[in-house]
Amino acid sequence: MGLNTLTWNKLIIIFFVLVASGTIRPAGAQTVDEAVLSVEKHYRELNDLTTKVSQKNVLKSIGKTLKYEGTLRIKKPGKLRLDYTNGQVILVDGKAALFYSRKSEQVIKRTFTDFEHMNIPVAFLLGAAHIRDDFEVGRPEPKAPRTLELAPRKPGAAMKKLSIQTEESGRITSMIIFDKSGNTTEITFSEAQEGAGMDDTVFTFKVPKGTEIIEQ
Repeated sequence: MGLNTLTWNKLIIIFFVLVASGTIRPAGAQTVDEAVLSVEKHYRELNDLTTKVSQKNVLKSIGKTLKYEGTLRIKKPGKLRLDYTNGQVILVDGKAALFYSRKSEQVIKRTFTDFEHMNIPVAFLLGAAHIRDDFEVGRPEPKAPRTLELAPRKPGAAMKKLSIQTEESGRITSMIIFDKSGNTTEITFSEAQEGAGMDDTVFTFKVPKGTEIIEQ
């Protein structure tokens, strides 16, 4: 015996209620845990990365927006270099961070205990293989399954929260960092090359003659 119209209508209503509540997921959709696992797996297996970076800093406290472009290189374990087109360089060798500004002719060297204390937004990628160790993870918008919102577990963390946009493979394509003053840093990654091989000499920096060196 076939189902009558009333029964079909009831089944359709139940189906959409279940979808909206997350009980039934569309084919191919990832749960939050699955999405986090894919990101962690991707960066755990990643040996090196080169990618273009577009960065926008929205400084709410002074009503100003700054934009930067550059090239980011990462190599395990713990090496990072970001060359901006404006002559700024950020270099991490696993123990300390170096900040160079061609305009001000200064190099600042700073030691750190973890990537958050470096105050380098892209340094999050160095810890992306262990997201759940440092963050509570949620999904702010059910309609945006590739977006994850990360809240630091540490009470004194520098950032308020971090939003990342990912591919199904686990690769992070963009991120937005929210600090406690209401400022945001938006970063988009493009033209990524992974596992191409990278020499350690990439992560050395020859300080130009006449540059002031500041140790912190």
